[in-house]
Amino acid sequence: MTEGRGIPQTSSVDTIKGNSKPLLISKGGTVLETLQQRMDSLPPVQKKIARFILENPRMILRMSISTLADRSGAKSEASVVKLYRTLGFSGYHDFKVSLATEVAGRAINQVDEGSDITLDDDLPTIKRKIFSSAIRVLNKTMETLDPVLLEQAVDTLIKARRIIVLGYGTSVVVAYDAFIKFSRVGLDCLYTQDSHINALVLAEHREGDVLFCISQSGESKDVVIPPEALKPKVPIIAITGSPDSPLGQIADICFTVSSRETAFRTDPMIGRIAEIALVDTLFNGIVVRLGVKALERLGKSRQALSYLKF
Repeated sequence: MTEGRGIPQTSSVDTIKGNSKPLLISKGGTVLETLQQRMDSLPPVQKKIARFILENPRMILRMSISTLADRSGAKSEASVVKLYRTLGFSGYHDFKVSLATEVAGRAINQVDEGSDITLDDDLPTIKRKIFSSAIRVLNKTMETLDPVLLEQAVDTLIKARRIIVLGYGTSVVVAYDAFIKFSRVGLDCLYTQDSHINALVLAEHREGDVLFCISQSGESKDVVIPPEALKPKVPIIAITGSPDSPLGQIADICFTVSSRETAFRTDPMIGRIAEIALVDTLFNGIVVRLGVKALERLGKSRQALSYLKF
C-alpha cells in the first residue's frame, strides 16, 4: 500500500474511533477479508453496505457514495462514511483506490473479455488489451451520447461570453484540449490548473459565463463545490463517469463516459480517449454551426503558429 493513502501502516493493528465495535485491520490485511471476518460485529445498516461491497467489489469502483448508499439499501451516505472510516480511510476516493488495487489480484478480475493487464502479459498482449478496451469504450460512448444534449451543449458554448474550463489531475489533458480547441474558433476561454485562481475567478463571475467541467469520478471537490455555488446563475456542462456523481447532479448538461478501473489503471485511462473524442465532437459541431467565420479563425490560427514549424 502506498504510504499516505488507504489503510495506515504505522502499527500492526489499526483502530478507528467513532464506532462502538471498530474493525481491526492487521498490517498487510485487506478490506474485503476484514469485512468478511467482521461482518457479524457491524451495525445493521453498515452490514448491508459491507455485504453489497463483498458481492459487488468491482461495481463499487464506478459508484459515487450516494449511489452506493442507495444500491446497498442503506439509503444513508453517512453510513457509508462511517464504514470506510472504520476501515481506516479518510475519504471515499482513497477507499475506492485501495479497493481497486486489491480487486486487481483476485479471481473476479477475469471479466470484461480478459482486458485486465496482468504481470504475465507480454507487449503484444498488452497492446491488444489496451486498443480493444479503447475501441470498446469509444463505441459505448458513441452509442449512448444523446444528440439533443450535444446540440444543447454546442448552442450553450457558442452563446457564451466566456467559457471557464475546469479539470484537474488526470482530467487536465482533456480540459486543456477543450481550452485549445474552443479558443481556436474564437470563443473566449479561460483555463488554469490552479484551483485557487479558478476559485477567485468564479467568485467574480460575469454575466454570460459558462462552466465546462471535466472529472471522471465526478467527486473532485475543486470541480464540484465552486460551480455548485454559482447555480442557477451560470450554466454547467459536465463530462463525467456517472450522472449520479456530485458533478453529474449539479450539471445542466451532463455527458457520461463510462470506463472501469483495472489493476494497472486505477484512474480510468481509456475513458480519457473517449472524453477527448467527445470534446472533438463538440468542437466540430461549433465549427459547422459557425461556418465560414470559424474556418477563417482556424486559418488565422494556423498562420500564427506556422513560424514554429520547419
